[in-house]
Amino acid sequence: MKPLHSRLSAISLATLLLAATAANAERTFKWIDAQGNTHYGDRIPMQSAAQRREEINEQGRTLKAYDKPATAEEISEQKRQARLRFEEQKLQEEQAKQDRQLLATYANENDILIARDNKIDAIKEFIHMTDIRIDSLQKRLAELTEEAADYEGRGKPVPEFVQHQTASIRDQIDQNREIITLKQAEMEKINETYAAEMLRYQTLQNRRLSTR
Repeated sequence: MKPLHSRLSAISLATLLLAATAANAERTFKWIDAQGNTHYGDRIPMQSAAQRREEINEQGRTLKAYDKPATAEEISEQKRQARLRFEEQKLQEEQAKQDRQLLATYANENDILIARDNKIDAIKEFIHMTDIRIDSLQKRLAELTEEAADYEGRGKPVPEFVQHQTASIRDQIDQNREIITLKQAEMEKINETYAAEMLRYQTLQNRRLSTR
């Protein structure tokens, strides 16, 4: 004869199996086939396995819904949308970081103007010094040109050191003029940057005031 605890375990297991079988038997599914017809039953036909279906109770209320499997195109679109949401979130986080830095850097709008003007003034001073350098180079170029003309006027060849210095100074003048052009473009960029910062700063301040 089996021990009492073994018989009790067997009875409990049988009870659980019967309960599970009864529960499965009571499950009712509702689904719509490919032709749009609604069906009810405890089993889903193979031809409708890919359709959306619902598990319902005796009152017809939905207990659980099973969506039909996504197509390859739908999966691809879902991934694309997920990437877009991820990129948008990154942009928002970066913008929030820049906003915090902007508000921490400037106490008011005048501070933005002062910072802009300081950078512009520094570039203007650099351009001024470069202009002075160009003027000096041009004077030296004029002297070398006269010296070369004097040699030619006397029917003598222009010395190589004069030719070399003349070519070198012309190159230096061209290079300094290019530097000025780059610095002028840099000034325009600074003005654009600070104009954008001013606009963003005003937007953030107005947003603060509207939330008070």
